[in-house]
Amino acid sequence: MRYLLRIVLRGSAVTLPMVVTAWILWSALEWLNHVGLKLLEWISMPIPEIPGTGLIVMLATLLVIGLLFQINPISWLFQELEDWLLRFPVVKTLYGAVKDFAGMFEGKKKQSQQVVLVNMPGQGTAVGFITSPETPLAVSKVMPEQDLVTVYLPMSYMVGGYTLFLPRTQITPVDWSFEDAMRFALTAGVSQSTSRLSKGSNPDKSSDKNDENTDKNRNSAIKQAG
Repeated sequence: MRYLLRIVLRGSAVTLPMVVTAWILWSALEWLNHVGLKLLEWISMPIPEIPGTGLIVMLATLLVIGLLFQINPISWLFQELEDWLLRFPVVKTLYGAVKDFAGMFEGKKKQSQQVVLVNMPGQGTAVGFITSPETPLAVSKVMPEQDLVTVYLPMSYMVGGYTLFLPRTQITPVDWSFEDAMRFALTAGVSQSTSRLSKGSNPDKSSDKNDENTDKNRNSAIKQAG
């Protein structure tokens, strides 16, 4: 009975991540398709009976918006509108949080999210992320003599964490991707799933190398025996 239960749990562990991931992606695509169809209704355009029409419309719309923001005058106008919106306290909090979250998926934003190891005296070492190489002006005025950086420490299995201003001497940058480090921290080290290609492993080369080492050890043992 325990053996069968173990097999069922193993099957669930393999199937559940795929099912949940597929469901989330399908829900997101379905929502984009729905928004695209509503957009066509709003501009009174005929909706062709082709599956995925709304999704194509949304992708094309996002592409056009991205191209328009490559033009300096449009970027300047949007920046002025954004500055005006950020004058309102509630709008500033909501809009700023959503914008920062969306910026995490932009390539330029990830450059500043350096993964670091934070030395916690008497407790160990924590995984953190440099969210900004500069500290707010108010903090710099209070502690002008220290070279501080803003580090975020996520909490495992919780949506939350701590934002700390730490001296550079207390952190150690590591060559660790943002996605892998965040997954490791949020799951308390349980999830270390990476693709075999990302690990840089080649089964054939590894096998050949092991065979070569085995032959060398065997020859060495024969020489010592002789």
